[in-house]
Amino acid sequence: MARRIITVIIGILLLTGGAGHADDKLNIAVSHPWLALLASFIGGPEVNVIPLRIWNANGDLVMAERGRVLRELDDSAKIVALDENDAKAAGISSTAKFTVKYLYSPFPVSTSSLYDPSVIPFVAQRVLTALSEWDTKNYPYYQRRLAEFQARLSSSILVGQVLKDMSIADFSGSSGILLRAAGCNVERPEEMERWQKGNFSGLREYLEAVRNKGTAIIIDDDTPAVLRRYLSGRADVYKWERPSLETDYPTFLHEQYISLWQKITARPLNQPGRKGKR
Repeated sequence: MARRIITVIIGILLLTGGAGHADDKLNIAVSHPWLALLASFIGGPEVNVIPLRIWNANGDLVMAERGRVLRELDDSAKIVALDENDAKAAGISSTAKFTVKYLYSPFPVSTSSLYDPSVIPFVAQRVLTALSEWDTKNYPYYQRRLAEFQARLSSSILVGQVLKDMSIADFSGSSGILLRAAGCNVERPEEMERWQKGNFSGLREYLEAVRNKGTAIIIDDDTPAVLRRYLSGRADVYKWERPSLETDYPTFLHEQYISLWQKITARPLNQPGRKGKR
């Protein structure tokens, strides 16, 4: 009987403690998926992150639920944006009554630079500052999470050294910098601007030449769709994936490097493969 009473008391404490913790969570909306990844990691269970924009199935940056997420925010909502232009792109007007924290004024580089492992820790530091201003009691926790993020990101880049010196033809929109960070020999075709517009003159010959050299071709969701369609199906073309908003980014990056290495080393690149579309 005593054991049963103790069990009931523990259950009540857990339930009430859990409910209280949920009420104490810091709720923030973010203007960009990369900020959602960073805020979710640094905030952990202390922060509830609401992305205003997401990457859809095609890899495009779109409003979450066609803008319904933004429309349902009340005037007291707290929002983190890279800068004023990023906030506008997320549908936040200058007359909005939300509390908006701009991490930069303006963000000094393009948003594609958020792939850069030398840039993203600095953005993460700004995210920590924003969270801490709204939730000062958890600053030590957020600081530990930032340190963990930086250490694990560096560790993932070191894992990427399995790709060191591999020859890569970079047809990606923004992922080439991660391959350079891993020590790959990355070549960006001079004709990319023309090919991205659908003028494929010379592309067939280029692909044949790089295949004969054993060079892997990398695309990603930022590769223009017309070029992605042309390249899809070739044995020597590999796609660098984009993280989901629920992912642990350092783990995702670690897995991407290993997955790419396994795919490339499993298939001799200078062997005939299925041709791309003509």
